[in-house]
Amino acid sequence: MPPWVRDADLSLLTARENEVLVALGDCLSNNAIAGRWCVAERTVKKHVTSVFIKLAISSRAEAAVIATYRKCAARCPWGH
Repeated sequence: MPPWVRDADLSLLTARENEVLVALGDCLSNNAIAGRWCVAERTVKKHVTSVFIKLAISSRAEAAVIATYRKCAARCPWGH
């Protein structure tokens, strides 16, 4: 696993940003996320941008990899 995935510091994220990361891991669009939470799409865009900055990533794909890795690591009894 690349260090940028393993070393992503999720403690930097707010609760809502963590929810956004999970949604990105589920490959949801900004519009879909906004609809689920009854917020404006621009609000979601701001959260996505904040996640990218805090985790030093530049794409939704990278966010999805981090989210998926963390989900799997939480379920794995041997750790990662």
